[in-house]
Amino acid sequence: MVALLSSTIATSMIVAAGEFTIPPKPEPGFYKTVEQCSMKISDQCGRSIVEAVLEDRDISKQCCIELVHGMGKLCHDEFLRFYVSLPELGVDATHVYTRGTHVWNTCVREVASNI
Repeated sequence: MVALLSSTIATSMIVAAGEFTIPPKPEPGFYKTVEQCSMKISDQCGRSIVEAVLEDRDISKQCCIELVHGMGKLCHDEFLRFYVSLPELGVDATHVYTRGTHVWNTCVREVASNI
């Protein structure tokens, strides 16, 4: 759990959201998966992706590359579930999943256009 809180993306969420309580695991190994996923992307891009999903900001081409080729779809989806599980963030689940899908699809198109 401590490692999760020090992870790249979770840390950027703590800074953005203030203190919060991590809820019980939705299933065994969930937080371990989220922690492992956070190690597949740079700090800068982790923050950028969080901002793109939660604050409707744009994401750079480099961060799209890290998202698509570094983290992958499974990790991206797990982070969306993680954001929604934190009541202190006060996010609307529909918005997070809709915006998360938009960010993913935009990044896939961006990466594919540069092949």
